[in-house]
Amino acid sequence: MPFSTVADAFNELLKRIELNPVRSALASQRYNAVKATIEGALSGKTVSQIGSFQRKTKIRPADLGEGLDIDAVVSFRRFTQYAGYGESGTTPSDALEIVRRALTSNQTYRVMTPVKDHPIVTLQYADDMKIELIPAFADATGAHAHPGTSIDCYIIGTSSGNWEPADYDYDAAVISRLNAVTKQKLVPTVKVVKAYFRSVEMPLKSFHTELLVATIVPSIIAAWDAKNYSYGYEFILAQFLRQASQVITNPVQLAGSYSPPVNSDLTQARLAGLGTFLSDRADEAWMLAQLEDKTQALEGWSDFFGAPFPAS
Repeated sequence: MPFSTVADAFNELLKRIELNPVRSALASQRYNAVKATIEGALSGKTVSQIGSFQRKTKIRPADLGEGLDIDAVVSFRRFTQYAGYGESGTTPSDALEIVRRALTSNQTYRVMTPVKDHPIVTLQYADDMKIELIPAFADATGAHAHPGTSIDCYIIGTSSGNWEPADYDYDAAVISRLNAVTKQKLVPTVKVVKAYFRSVEMPLKSFHTELLVATIVPSIIAAWDAKNYSYGYEFILAQFLRQASQVITNPVQLAGSYSPPVNSDLTQARLAGLGTFLSDRADEAWMLAQLEDKTQALEGWSDFFGAPFPAS
């Protein structure tokens, strides 16, 4: 279909990368069934969504046949102290086995053979959809507190047998707040950047991408709004690429979060190379964003972005 403006094309892009409603409904149905099984088998324990579903930043797989991953935390309870030397307590391995046994108490999931791999128990469906369950405790020791809020930081197990912080709920709350501050522009920008990074095969983890956008884009929007600039997602993307190229070698985390800083497990040399790539792409994106000929701009963005950006 023809587009009269670049803004219309980006809006169409956002529609195209929204989750397929049928697959999304199926994912929700399966998650609710797993939640009911575990909470029914483990008294006092609760299951809640985390990850990009929780943060509303998940995008449609490039191929509808590709699997859709659902991340969830199995919260055992709040704890106030760690077990001391010689005292008994729950180890990460214990927690994984407890969750696995709760799942296999249901014959359906027993046949599917849930797999344990720190820090998750994975349930794989025949259509490649996955539910990944992370056993966790809510930290009430005060070591990972968020004063003025009711948000608890979780601790999750590692392959080395230790517990480490994972601030799922706080991270989601911060991204939700930043989305409100940016007048609902942050989450769509996250989705646009995720789709672009997938198109150019950027080897960044999904959460790493989200953190980059969340720590860069709000200040861009605040500065432009203060000057009453007129801008669309094409301008936000171009400026994001420019700033991301300058900070990508640094591990990133949200202010106040206890989740470990993220670098996608890439070397400094690899990250530096990605920074150079992003800088080059930022220059091209800015050139396209400032084109006055809309036909030429639409053709340029289609070539720049690739699928699923609408063809001119």
